[in-house]
Amino acid sequence: MIRLGKVVTVLCALALAALWASPARAQGGEEKEKPHVYTYVAQWDVPRADWATFEKPNPPFDALMAKLLADGTVLDHGGFKSVAHQEGSPNHGGWWSATSVGNLMKALSAIASLKGNPELEKIQAASKHWDYILDSRLYGAKHGSFENGYLRVGAYKSKPHEGEQTDKMVKAYIVPLLEKLLADGSIYAYSIDHEAIHTADPSYFWIVIIANGPEGLDKFYEGLESTGKSNPTGGPAFGSTVESADHRDSLSLASGTYK
Repeated sequence: MIRLGKVVTVLCALALAALWASPARAQGGEEKEKPHVYTYVAQWDVPRADWATFEKPNPPFDALMAKLLADGTVLDHGGFKSVAHQEGSPNHGGWWSATSVGNLMKALSAIASLKGNPELEKIQAASKHWDYILDSRLYGAKHGSFENGYLRVGAYKSKPHEGEQTDKMVKAYIVPLLEKLLADGSIYAYSIDHEAIHTADPSYFWIVIIANGPEGLDKFYEGLESTGKSNPTGGPAFGSTVESADHRDSLSLASGTYK
């Protein structure tokens, strides 16, 4: 389990994600619109020499997150570390999600009240940091915990006046594949995220998956290829609604728990 201590050491990428774990997140692609799920994501650009210290177990944080899961404040939480590094970009992070922004803030306050870890605080002070609050109504997840996940986040930007069409293409072309991969165990979770608190262009959205180990990651890419062959117009139709020059991907090792 990747453990990231204190507030500032909790959370995302990815993304993350968002993501995922109440009965309302039922699997199966039902037509009824799902409730909003909000995700708090935090990322750090930790100096390489401090990675091992940053990743040390943090029992007080783990105990707090278990309590917040049990009492329903949060739906899930996890941490990640990048495996495809870019100079000046975040390399560690984590997330938690909830049914409201208020519950995200309750969790944030509880994490902030944890007794400080001097080693971590020193590293955090020396690291660049990013926070995001995301919103999703397209998501799914397996209940339970995992330690071998691969968090893949694809960032996309809709073309002007194409946001509604992009959403339709994601629902028709992307989500059915992700639901299939979730059902057969190839991925632990997925979500389609937009920012709830906008720090970037509102046209951006993120397609987030957590694959079940290296094999699950291969299944995801095989699924994309197979979907493209069975529906040769779907990929180009989706691509026509987004700005290709603005597309970016990230890949991280992840661990997490879904209630």
